[in-house]
Amino acid sequence: MYGDASVSRAFFHCAACDVRYQFPGLTPEEEARFYAAEFEGFMASRSGESGGWLKTEQHLVANEPTRMRRMKYLAPYLKQSVDILEVGCSSGFMLYPLAAAGHRCTGIEPSGVFSEFVRGRGIPVYQSVAELQRDVPDARFDLILHFFVLEHIADPGAFLMAQLAMLKPGGRIVFEIPNAADPLYSVYDIPAFERFYWSVAHPWYFSEPSLQFLLTRLGESSEVLRDQRYDLSNHMIWARDGRPGGMGRFAPELGADVEESYKQSLIRSGKCDTLVGIIKKDGGT
Repeated sequence: MYGDASVSRAFFHCAACDVRYQFPGLTPEEEARFYAAEFEGFMASRSGESGGWLKTEQHLVANEPTRMRRMKYLAPYLKQSVDILEVGCSSGFMLYPLAAAGHRCTGIEPSGVFSEFVRGRGIPVYQSVAELQRDVPDARFDLILHFFVLEHIADPGAFLMAQLAMLKPGGRIVFEIPNAADPLYSVYDIPAFERFYWSVAHPWYFSEPSLQFLLTRLGESSEVLRDQRYDLSNHMIWARDGRPGGMGRFAPELGADVEESYKQSLIRSGKCDTLVGIIKKDGGT
């Protein structure tokens, strides 16, 4: 199996709902150890030094373009001061500008390195949803966020239901996940990307149909949006060199209009690299 040196696991494809899933998954003990002690090193090995996964301050700088891209999904729900929870807040790069704008922010982060950093900057952080519910049983939020977290969760339905229980009526859950129809896999079929993409850290890989299937089962209003993170330059490096890290490499020669047109074409086709789910808890405006 890609991503598992022991070849003790494999990914399977459900023809009924189109989800890809890992079997067997990590045990609870393996999972806890991985996220508490190994996750930053794992991410650094995938993103390189520029990703900032081993240096918290660098992580803030590296993710500023990501924060700005995500704000277009959040802006409609930030027109007044709201209570926000981010599950998997890492260095807190999404939360600091929101807190500065007057929103009441809370984070959940199992990584000891990142959680201490965020706590030191004045934002309350808990190790898990269960810990938050234990310590603040009446905590309720207008907006719950998580980005590239759901694919790491053993039981994604229960994970989302637990968040709905903490959501105020009319509140939203906004989350982002990788799209199993990523063009490097579904269009270009680059072997090196296949070995990179299928990871032991991900029990699930959702496509647009399988994510819609999951959200429908929650019984609340929801929608799925498409987006494209990586540009033509990144894809050219993957095709030429078989490795990540080409973001913006040829942008000066290609021009911003070509890069943006390429992204929009992938979004229209559905062969884009990311999906955004939005769930509204009924009973509010």
